[in-house]
Amino acid sequence: MVVHVADGFPVLSLTLISEPLRVANRELGRSKFEWLAVSDKGGTCHSSSGIPFETVALTEKPPDAAILLASYKPDTSSTAETLAWLRHLDRSGSLLGCVDTGALVFAKAGLLGLRPAAAHPEAIAGFHRQFPESLFVDRMFDFSPPRFSSAGGVATLDMTLALIAHFTNQRLSRRVAQILTYDPPLIGWQRQPTSSSIPKELRDAVTLMEANLTHCLSVSEIAAKLVLPTWKLNRLFNRYLHSSPTSYYVSLRLARARDMLRNTTLLVGDVAAECGYGNADVFSRAYREQFGTTPSTDRSL
Repeated sequence: MVVHVADGFPVLSLTLISEPLRVANRELGRSKFEWLAVSDKGGTCHSSSGIPFETVALTEKPPDAAILLASYKPDTSSTAETLAWLRHLDRSGSLLGCVDTGALVFAKAGLLGLRPAAAHPEAIAGFHRQFPESLFVDRMFDFSPPRFSSAGGVATLDMTLALIAHFTNQRLSRRVAQILTYDPPLIGWQRQPTSSSIPKELRDAVTLMEANLTHCLSVSEIAAKLVLPTWKLNRLFNRYLHSSPTSYYVSLRLARARDMLRNTTLLVGDVAAECGYGNADVFSRAYREQFGTTPSTDRSL
């Protein structure tokens, strides 16, 4: 496994990757997980808190998995060397992961056209503006091989636990969490729907919805992308989520709107547009029906 770091990388994320892997090796009694820190040129990189960290230069040999830890200023991490290296690994079949702003580097490399990257709710609108064709999802982490990602912070531990489960089993992953005195969220590895009993087609449909909250897809377009008949998609939503696809999509858009109203300073009209509503009055009526209050009133609470 390879961890690519850039100057200004978050040392917390590096720890939440390396320490669970070390514990997993200890529990297995062997070095199942070995990782190497690399950077474009090799040498010393400094974390966002100024801690020096030694790396080696990029290697052409594709690892089983690679994780990108970008700077909080992702433009400085989007070097020609990094982008070419990521594309090479993608063509070689490596599992590729990123944390926080690394999603923007992945988007610039053209790696988020089919599989998503998790993004922080406060940043996702800005990400979509820069790369409207890329799939960013409002999740703390996502594990959708050949991609996996974390929105940053403690969620990176969830991402690493999912990675451990992928290469070994869920039992070891839970054991590592227990040793680290970490109790994963009760909702499971991702936001709903997460149950393994829910069909992959339904989970993929929700992912498409989450990635297209500004420029909404029709139900028929979603079905076409999944190569499913529309009637079957409707049946899956009704059976497992007790909702029509349209109603579920609306609830996702309005949940995003509520997050943005409470966590950004965007005008209500701009929030409406970011959530797929071209008309502020229509947005306000839908919001009131969903939450029992107007967007402006909710923001002031």
